[in-house]
Amino acid sequence: METDESIFRAYDIRGIYPIQINEELAYKLGRSFATFNKGKIVVGRDGRIGGEVLKENLIKGLTESGAEVIDIGIVPTPLIIFSIKYYNFDGGICITASHNPKEYQGFLFYNREGEGIGLENGLEEIKENIHSEKFTEGKGVIIRKNILQDYINFISDKITLENAKMKVVIDCGNGVASVVLPKLLNRFGIEYFPLFCSLDGNFPNRDPEPRMDNLKALQEKVVELKADCGFAYDGDADRVVGVDEKGNVLTPNQFFCVLIKSYLENKKEKVVHDSLSSLTVDELVKYYKGFPIGCRVGHVFIQKKVLEENAAIGGEISGHYFFNELFGADDASFATLKVLEYLNKKKIKLSEVYRELPSYYFDSIRVKTKEEEKFKFIENLKTEFKEKNYKMDCSDGVKIIFDDSWILLRASNTEPKISIAYESKTEEGFEKLKKFVNELVKKIPK
Repeated sequence: METDESIFRAYDIRGIYPIQINEELAYKLGRSFATFNKGKIVVGRDGRIGGEVLKENLIKGLTESGAEVIDIGIVPTPLIIFSIKYYNFDGGICITASHNPKEYQGFLFYNREGEGIGLENGLEEIKENIHSEKFTEGKGVIIRKNILQDYINFISDKITLENAKMKVVIDCGNGVASVVLPKLLNRFGIEYFPLFCSLDGNFPNRDPEPRMDNLKALQEKVVELKADCGFAYDGDADRVVGVDEKGNVLTPNQFFCVLIKSYLENKKEKVVHDSLSSLTVDELVKYYKGFPIGCRVGHVFIQKKVLEENAAIGGEISGHYFFNELFGADDASFATLKVLEYLNKKKIKLSEVYRELPSYYFDSIRVKTKEEEKFKFIENLKTEFKEKNYKMDCSDGVKIIFDDSWILLRASNTEPKISIAYESKTEEGFEKLKKFVNELVKKIPK
Protein backbone atom coordinates (compact mmCIF):
# COMPACT_ATOMS: atom_id res chain seq x y z
CA MET A 1 0.00 0.00 0.00
CA GLU A 2 1.42 3.38 -1.06
CA THR A 3 1.99 5.97 1.67
CA ASP A 4 0.13 9.28 1.35
CA GLU A 5 2.85 11.97 1.20
CA SER A 6 0.57 14.63 2.71
CA ILE A 7 0.71 12.99 6.15
CA PHE A 8 4.33 14.09 6.61
CA ARG A 9 4.17 17.54 8.21
CA ALA A 10 6.97 19.85 9.31
CA TYR A 11 7.31 18.21 12.73
CA ASP A 12 5.03 15.18 12.87
CA ILE A 13 2.82 12.76 10.96
CA ARG A 14 -0.95 13.27 10.91
CA GLY A 15 -3.84 12.06 8.80
CA ILE A 16 -7.31 10.55 8.75
CA TYR A 17 -7.66 7.18 10.48
CA PRO A 18 -7.82 4.53 9.07
CA ILE A 19 -7.56 5.94 5.53
CA GLN A 20 -4.20 7.73 5.70
CA ILE A 21 -2.99 6.48 9.08
CA ASN A 22 -3.34 2.71 9.51
CA GLU A 23 -1.77 -0.44 10.93
CA GLU A 24 0.51 -1.03 7.93
CA LEU A 25 1.91 2.49 8.19
CA ALA A 26 2.43 2.09 11.94
CA TYR A 27 4.40 -1.12 11.39
CA LYS A 28 6.61 0.50 8.74
CA LEU A 29 7.17 3.54 10.94
CA GLY A 30 8.35 1.23 13.69
CA ARG A 31 10.79 -0.50 11.35
CA SER A 32 11.98 2.84 10.00
CA PHE A 33 12.39 4.59 13.34
CA ALA A 34 14.36 1.72 14.87
CA THR A 35 16.61 1.79 11.80
CA PHE A 36 17.08 5.55 12.16
CA ASN A 37 17.30 5.72 15.96
CA LYS A 38 18.65 2.59 17.62
CA GLY A 39 18.39 1.61 21.27
CA LYS A 40 15.72 1.92 23.95
CA ILE A 41 12.56 3.51 22.54
CA VAL A 42 9.69 4.64 24.76
CA VAL A 43 6.19 4.43 23.24
CA GLY A 44 2.93 5.94 24.48
CA ARG A 45 -0.41 7.00 23.10
CA ASP A 46 -3.36 9.27 23.78
CA GLY A 47 -6.99 8.14 24.00
CA ARG A 48 -7.92 8.44 20.34
CA ILE A 49 -9.77 5.75 18.42
CA GLY A 50 -7.35 3.29 16.84
CA GLY A 51 -4.56 4.16 19.25
CA GLU A 52 -4.11 0.69 20.72
CA VAL A 53 -3.96 -1.21 17.44
CA LEU A 54 -1.61 1.41 15.98
CA LYS A 55 0.62 1.03 19.03
CA GLU A 56 0.69 -2.76 18.70
CA ASN A 57 1.78 -2.55 15.07
CA LEU A 58 4.27 0.23 15.75
CA ILE A 59 5.88 -1.85 18.50
CA LYS A 60 5.93 -4.91 16.23
CA GLY A 61 7.90 -2.89 13.69
CA LEU A 62 10.26 -1.49 16.30
CA THR A 63 11.11 -4.88 17.79
CA GLU A 64 11.59 -6.52 14.38
CA SER A 65 14.27 -3.92 13.73
CA GLY A 66 15.95 -4.65 17.05
CA ALA A 67 14.61 -1.95 19.37
CA GLU A 68 14.11 -2.40 23.09
CA VAL A 69 10.61 -0.94 23.50
CA ILE A 70 9.35 0.58 26.74
CA ASP A 71 5.55 0.73 26.52
CA ILE A 72 4.22 3.34 28.97
CA GLY A 73 0.58 3.06 27.88
CA ILE A 74 -1.87 5.95 27.73
CA VAL A 75 -0.10 9.17 28.71
CA PRO A 76 0.06 12.88 27.82
CA THR A 77 2.56 13.61 25.06
CA PRO A 78 4.98 15.53 27.34
CA LEU A 79 5.50 12.37 29.39
CA ILE A 80 7.34 10.88 26.41
CA ILE A 81 9.94 13.66 26.75
CA PHE A 82 10.03 13.18 30.51
CA SER A 83 10.60 9.43 30.12
CA ILE A 84 13.43 9.82 27.63
CA LYS A 85 15.36 12.23 29.83
CA TYR A 86 14.48 10.84 33.27
CA TYR A 87 15.30 7.21 32.42
CA ASN A 88 17.98 7.96 29.80
CA PHE A 89 16.17 6.27 26.91
CA ASP A 90 17.36 6.69 23.31
CA GLY A 91 14.19 8.07 21.74
CA GLY A 92 10.43 8.00 21.82
CA ILE A 93 7.19 7.97 19.85
CA CYS A 94 3.75 9.20 20.86
CA ILE A 95 0.68 8.08 18.92
CA THR A 96 -1.50 11.18 18.87
CA ALA A 97 -3.08 13.79 16.62
CA SER A 98 -3.00 16.32 19.47
CA HIS A 99 -5.71 18.96 18.97
CA ASN A 100 -6.94 17.76 15.56
CA PRO A 101 -10.56 16.58 15.08
CA LYS A 102 -11.47 13.07 16.26
CA GLU A 103 -11.09 11.55 12.78
CA TYR A 104 -7.33 12.12 12.88
CA GLN A 105 -4.45 10.03 14.16
CA GLY A 106 -0.73 10.63 14.05
CA PHE A 107 2.78 10.15 15.37
CA LEU A 108 5.25 12.39 17.17
CA PHE A 109 8.93 11.39 17.26
CA TYR A 110 11.67 12.33 19.72
CA ASN A 111 15.44 11.83 19.78
CA ARG A 112 17.61 10.88 22.77
CA GLU A 113 17.77 14.54 23.81
CA GLY A 114 13.98 14.58 24.12
CA GLU A 115 13.77 16.98 21.18
CA GLY A 116 11.00 16.64 18.62
CA ILE A 117 12.04 15.19 15.27
CA GLY A 118 10.76 17.10 12.24
CA LEU A 119 11.53 17.15 8.53
CA GLU A 120 14.64 19.24 9.19
CA ASN A 121 16.23 16.86 11.70
CA GLY A 122 15.29 13.30 10.81
CA LEU A 123 11.67 12.88 9.73
CA GLU A 124 12.70 13.09 6.06
CA GLU A 125 15.08 10.18 6.62
CA ILE A 126 12.36 8.21 8.41
CA LYS A 127 10.11 8.81 5.39
CA GLU A 128 12.82 7.68 2.95
CA ASN A 129 13.36 4.49 4.95
CA ILE A 130 9.67 3.67 4.54
CA HIS A 131 9.83 4.19 0.77
CA SER A 132 13.00 2.11 0.34
CA GLU A 133 12.04 -0.50 2.98
CA LYS A 134 15.73 -0.87 3.83
CA PHE A 135 15.24 -1.69 7.48
CA THR A 136 17.61 -2.96 10.14
CA GLU A 137 16.85 -6.55 11.12
CA GLY A 138 16.83 -7.62 14.75
CA LYS A 139 14.94 -9.17 17.60
CA GLY A 140 13.91 -6.61 20.16
CA VAL A 141 12.04 -6.88 23.44
CA ILE A 142 9.03 -5.17 25.01
CA ILE A 143 9.00 -3.82 28.57
CA ARG A 144 5.79 -2.39 30.02
CA LYS A 145 6.37 0.36 32.53
CA ASN A 146 4.14 2.59 34.67
CA ILE A 147 5.90 5.95 34.96
CA LEU A 148 3.15 8.06 36.53
CA GLN A 149 4.43 7.94 40.11
CA ASP A 150 7.97 8.92 39.09
CA TYR A 151 6.53 11.77 37.03
CA ILE A 152 4.29 12.99 39.87
CA ASN A 153 7.20 12.87 42.32
CA PHE A 154 9.41 14.79 39.88
CA ILE A 155 6.79 17.51 39.39
CA SER A 156 6.06 17.71 43.11
CA ASP A 157 9.68 18.63 43.83
CA LYS A 158 9.38 21.66 41.53
CA ILE A 159 6.10 23.15 42.75
CA THR A 160 5.29 24.78 46.09
CA LEU A 161 1.59 24.85 46.93
CA GLU A 162 1.57 24.69 50.71
CA ASN A 163 -1.72 25.58 52.40
CA ALA A 164 -3.25 26.41 49.03
CA LYS A 165 -6.94 26.80 49.76
CA MET A 166 -8.01 26.96 46.15
CA LYS A 167 -10.87 25.61 44.10
CA VAL A 168 -10.41 24.96 40.38
CA VAL A 169 -12.43 23.48 37.54
CA ILE A 170 -10.62 21.28 35.02
CA ASP A 171 -12.05 20.54 31.57
CA CYS A 172 -10.04 17.59 30.29
CA GLY A 173 -12.11 17.45 27.10
CA ASN A 174 -12.19 13.63 27.35
CA GLY A 175 -8.47 13.64 26.55
CA VAL A 176 -5.42 12.26 28.38
CA ALA A 177 -5.22 15.12 30.86
CA SER A 178 -7.77 12.88 32.62
CA VAL A 179 -5.03 10.33 33.31
CA VAL A 180 -2.58 12.61 35.14
CA LEU A 181 -4.03 15.95 36.21
CA PRO A 182 -6.46 14.75 38.92
CA LYS A 183 -3.60 12.80 40.52
CA LEU A 184 -1.38 15.90 40.54
CA LEU A 185 -4.08 18.09 42.05
CA ASN A 186 -4.78 15.48 44.71
CA ARG A 187 -1.06 15.37 45.51
CA PHE A 188 -1.14 19.10 46.30
CA GLY A 189 -4.48 19.01 48.09
CA ILE A 190 -6.17 21.26 45.54
CA GLU A 191 -9.96 21.07 45.51
CA TYR A 192 -11.11 20.54 41.94
CA PHE A 193 -14.28 19.89 39.96
CA PRO A 194 -13.78 17.64 36.91
CA LEU A 195 -15.50 18.34 33.60
CA PHE A 196 -15.29 15.73 30.82
CA CYS A 197 -12.51 13.87 32.64
CA SER A 198 -13.28 10.40 31.31
CA LEU A 199 -11.18 9.19 28.40
CA ASP A 200 -13.25 9.01 25.19
CA GLY A 201 -11.77 9.08 21.69
CA ASN A 202 -15.08 10.28 20.25
CA PHE A 203 -14.66 13.59 22.14
CA PRO A 204 -18.43 13.82 22.75
CA ASN A 205 -18.47 17.11 24.67
CA ARG A 206 -16.26 19.42 22.63
CA ASP A 207 -13.51 19.40 20.01
CA PRO A 208 -10.07 18.20 21.16
CA GLU A 209 -8.83 21.76 20.63
CA PRO A 210 -9.90 24.09 23.48
CA ARG A 211 -10.96 27.40 21.95
CA MET A 212 -12.66 30.57 23.11
CA ASP A 213 -15.88 29.42 21.41
CA ASN A 214 -16.20 25.92 22.94
CA LEU A 215 -15.50 26.46 26.64
CA LYS A 216 -18.95 27.61 27.75
CA ALA A 217 -19.42 24.66 30.13
CA LEU A 218 -16.11 25.45 31.84
CA GLN A 219 -16.85 29.16 32.07
CA GLU A 220 -20.28 28.58 33.58
CA LYS A 221 -19.02 25.98 36.07
CA VAL A 222 -16.25 28.30 37.32
CA VAL A 223 -18.80 31.04 38.01
CA GLU A 224 -21.39 28.64 39.47
CA LEU A 225 -18.92 27.10 41.94
CA LYS A 226 -17.22 30.42 42.71
CA ALA A 227 -13.97 28.73 41.76
CA ASP A 228 -10.64 30.56 41.69
CA CYS A 229 -10.07 29.63 38.05
CA GLY A 230 -10.50 26.93 35.43
CA PHE A 231 -8.36 25.17 32.86
CA ALA A 232 -9.09 23.34 29.60
CA TYR A 233 -6.83 20.91 27.75
CA ASP A 234 -6.40 19.50 24.28
CA GLY A 235 -6.45 15.82 23.35
CA ASP A 236 -2.88 14.98 24.37
CA ALA A 237 -2.47 17.53 27.20
CA ASP A 238 0.29 19.64 25.70
CA ARG A 239 -1.97 22.70 25.37
CA VAL A 240 -3.89 24.55 28.06
CA VAL A 241 -6.34 27.46 28.13
CA GLY A 242 -7.14 29.38 31.31
CA VAL A 243 -10.41 30.85 32.62
CA ASP A 244 -10.42 33.45 35.40
CA GLU A 245 -12.72 33.56 38.44
CA LYS A 246 -15.24 35.66 36.50
CA GLY A 247 -15.54 33.11 33.71
CA ASN A 248 -13.43 35.06 31.22
CA VAL A 249 -11.21 33.04 28.89
CA LEU A 250 -7.60 34.19 28.87
CA THR A 251 -5.91 34.61 25.53
CA PRO A 252 -2.74 32.54 25.06
CA ASN A 253 -0.75 35.78 25.26
CA GLN A 254 -2.32 36.60 28.63
CA PHE A 255 -1.74 33.08 29.95
CA PHE A 256 1.88 33.19 28.78
CA CYS A 257 2.39 36.51 30.54
CA VAL A 258 1.17 35.00 33.82
CA LEU A 259 3.78 32.27 33.45
CA ILE A 260 6.45 34.84 32.55
CA LYS A 261 5.68 36.79 35.73
CA SER A 262 5.98 33.61 37.78
CA TYR A 263 9.51 33.04 36.48
CA LEU A 264 10.89 36.56 36.08
CA GLU A 265 9.67 38.44 39.15
CA ASN A 266 12.62 37.18 41.18
CA LYS A 267 15.19 36.30 38.53
CA LYS A 268 16.36 37.60 35.14
CA GLU A 269 15.66 34.86 32.63
CA LYS A 270 15.55 34.24 28.90
CA VAL A 271 12.08 33.76 27.42
CA VAL A 272 11.40 32.29 23.97
CA HIS A 273 8.27 33.43 22.12
CA ASP A 274 6.93 32.65 18.68
CA SER A 275 6.50 35.09 15.82
CA LEU A 276 2.75 35.33 16.47
CA SER A 277 3.11 36.55 20.05
CA SER A 278 1.85 39.93 21.24
CA LEU A 279 4.07 42.96 21.75
CA THR A 280 3.01 42.63 25.39
CA VAL A 281 5.13 39.48 25.78
CA ASP A 282 8.29 41.18 24.59
CA GLU A 283 7.66 44.27 26.70
CA LEU A 284 6.88 42.28 29.86
CA VAL A 285 10.11 40.30 29.60
CA LYS A 286 12.10 43.51 29.16
CA TYR A 287 10.25 45.12 32.09
CA TYR A 288 11.64 42.39 34.34
CA LYS A 289 15.13 42.86 32.82
CA GLY A 290 14.80 39.52 31.09
CA PHE A 291 15.83 38.56 27.59
CA PRO A 292 13.11 37.92 24.96
CA ILE A 293 14.11 35.60 22.13
CA GLY A 294 12.00 35.29 18.97
CA CYS A 295 11.45 31.96 17.25
CA ARG A 296 9.50 30.56 14.31
CA VAL A 297 6.16 28.90 15.06
CA GLY A 298 6.24 25.16 15.77
CA HIS A 299 6.71 23.10 18.91
CA VAL A 300 9.87 21.43 17.58
CA PHE A 301 11.53 24.79 16.96
CA ILE A 302 10.49 26.45 20.21
CA GLN A 303 11.47 23.48 22.36
CA LYS A 304 14.87 23.36 20.66
CA LYS A 305 15.38 27.11 21.11
CA VAL A 306 14.46 26.91 24.82
CA LEU A 307 17.11 24.23 25.33
CA GLU A 308 19.76 25.86 23.12
CA GLU A 309 19.40 29.25 24.80
CA ASN A 310 18.88 27.78 28.27
CA ALA A 311 15.70 29.85 28.49
CA ALA A 312 13.44 29.36 31.51
CA ILE A 313 10.29 29.13 29.44
CA GLY A 314 8.96 29.29 25.90
CA GLY A 315 5.47 29.99 24.61
CA GLU A 316 3.41 29.61 21.47
CA ILE A 317 0.19 31.44 20.71
CA SER A 318 -1.53 28.08 20.14
CA GLY A 319 -1.37 27.41 23.89
CA HIS A 320 1.88 25.43 24.13
CA TYR A 321 4.20 26.41 26.98
CA PHE A 322 7.68 24.89 27.21
CA PHE A 323 9.65 24.51 30.44
CA ASN A 324 13.41 24.17 30.68
CA GLU A 325 13.14 22.47 34.07
CA LEU A 326 11.02 19.78 32.37
CA PHE A 327 13.59 19.12 29.64
CA GLY A 328 11.85 21.60 27.33
CA ALA A 329 8.52 19.73 27.41
CA ASP A 330 5.29 21.58 26.61
CA ASP A 331 3.48 20.19 29.61
CA ALA A 332 -0.03 21.58 30.13
CA SER A 333 -0.37 20.01 33.59
CA PHE A 334 2.83 21.68 34.77
CA ALA A 335 1.69 25.01 33.26
CA THR A 336 -1.49 24.68 35.32
CA LEU A 337 0.44 24.09 38.53
CA LYS A 338 2.81 27.01 37.84
CA VAL A 339 -0.17 29.36 37.50
CA LEU A 340 -1.75 28.02 40.70
CA GLU A 341 1.58 28.33 42.50
CA TYR A 342 1.88 31.98 41.44
CA LEU A 343 -1.69 32.84 42.45
CA ASN A 344 -1.23 31.17 45.82
CA LYS A 345 2.11 32.86 46.45
CA LYS A 346 0.84 36.35 45.56
CA LYS A 347 -2.63 35.83 47.09
CA ILE A 348 -4.09 37.37 43.96
CA LYS A 349 -6.97 36.59 41.57
CA LEU A 350 -6.17 35.45 38.05
CA SER A 351 -8.09 38.38 36.55
CA GLU A 352 -5.92 40.79 38.54
CA VAL A 353 -2.70 39.34 37.14
CA TYR A 354 -3.43 39.92 33.48
CA ARG A 355 -5.30 43.17 34.16
CA GLU A 356 -1.91 44.66 35.06
CA LEU A 357 -0.66 44.05 31.51
CA PRO A 358 -0.70 46.64 28.69
CA SER A 359 -3.95 46.40 26.75
CA TYR A 360 -3.17 46.33 23.05
CA TYR A 361 -5.51 45.36 20.24
CA PHE A 362 -4.72 41.86 19.06
CA ASP A 363 -6.51 39.19 17.07
CA SER A 364 -5.67 36.01 15.23
CA ILE A 365 -7.62 33.84 12.82
CA ARG A 366 -7.04 30.63 10.89
CA VAL A 367 -8.51 30.37 7.40
CA LYS A 368 -9.06 27.08 5.59
CA THR A 369 -7.30 26.74 2.27
CA LYS A 370 -6.05 24.08 -0.14
CA GLU A 371 -3.13 22.04 1.21
CA GLU A 372 -1.29 22.26 -2.10
CA GLU A 373 -1.80 26.04 -2.35
CA LYS A 374 -0.97 27.30 1.16
CA PHE A 375 2.80 27.78 0.80
CA LYS A 376 2.49 29.18 -2.71
CA PHE A 377 0.01 31.78 -1.43
CA ILE A 378 2.52 33.00 1.18
CA GLU A 379 5.29 33.22 -1.43
CA ASN A 380 3.03 35.29 -3.69
CA LEU A 381 2.33 37.67 -0.80
CA LYS A 382 6.05 38.15 -0.22
CA THR A 383 6.46 39.26 -3.82
CA GLU A 384 3.43 41.56 -3.63
CA PHE A 385 4.52 43.20 -0.36
CA LYS A 386 8.09 43.64 -1.57
CA GLU A 387 6.82 45.53 -4.61
CA LYS A 388 4.89 47.83 -2.25
CA ASN A 389 8.07 48.47 -0.21
CA TYR A 390 6.61 47.20 3.07
CA LYS A 391 9.04 46.57 5.91
CA MET A 392 9.01 42.77 6.16
CA ASP A 393 10.31 39.86 8.20
CA CYS A 394 10.17 36.60 6.22
CA SER A 395 11.80 34.30 8.78
CA ASP A 396 8.44 32.62 9.47
CA GLY A 397 5.82 33.27 6.80
CA VAL A 398 5.57 36.96 5.99
CA LYS A 399 5.32 39.69 8.63
CA ILE A 400 4.63 43.34 7.79
CA ILE A 401 5.95 45.71 10.43
CA PHE A 402 4.55 49.21 10.90
CA ASP A 403 5.46 51.84 13.51
CA ASP A 404 3.00 50.66 16.18
CA SER A 405 1.45 47.56 14.62
CA TRP A 406 2.15 44.41 12.64
CA ILE A 407 0.51 41.64 10.59
CA LEU A 408 1.82 38.09 10.18
CA LEU A 409 0.58 35.50 7.70
CA ARG A 410 1.96 31.97 7.64
CA ALA A 411 0.96 28.57 6.29
CA SER A 412 0.15 26.03 8.99
CA ASN A 413 2.52 23.07 9.07
CA THR A 414 -0.11 20.73 10.49
CA GLU A 415 -3.34 21.67 8.69
CA PRO A 416 -4.55 23.13 5.36
CA LYS A 417 -4.90 26.60 6.88
CA ILE A 418 -3.40 30.07 6.77
CA SER A 419 -2.72 31.58 10.19
CA ILE A 420 -3.09 35.34 10.45
CA ALA A 421 -2.25 37.43 13.51
CA TYR A 422 -2.30 41.20 13.79
CA GLU A 423 -1.85 43.75 16.53
CA SER A 424 -1.90 47.50 17.07
CA LYS A 425 -1.23 49.72 20.05
CA THR A 426 -4.23 51.88 19.12
CA GLU A 427 -7.87 51.14 18.33
CA GLU A 428 -7.73 53.26 15.19
CA GLY A 429 -4.71 51.37 13.93
CA PHE A 430 -6.37 48.05 14.74
CA GLU A 431 -9.45 48.91 12.68
CA LYS A 432 -7.21 49.72 9.72
CA LEU A 433 -5.42 46.41 10.14
CA LYS A 434 -8.71 44.55 10.31
CA LYS A 435 -9.81 45.99 6.96
CA PHE A 436 -6.45 45.10 5.46
CA VAL A 437 -6.72 41.54 6.81
CA ASN A 438 -10.26 41.15 5.42
CA GLU A 439 -8.95 42.00 1.97
CA LEU A 440 -6.12 39.49 2.34
CA VAL A 441 -8.55 36.75 3.42
CA LYS A 442 -10.46 37.21 0.16
CA LYS A 443 -7.29 36.27 -1.74
CA ILE A 444 -6.74 32.97 0.09
CA PRO A 445 -7.45 29.98 -2.23
CA LYS A 446 -10.59 28.22 -1.01
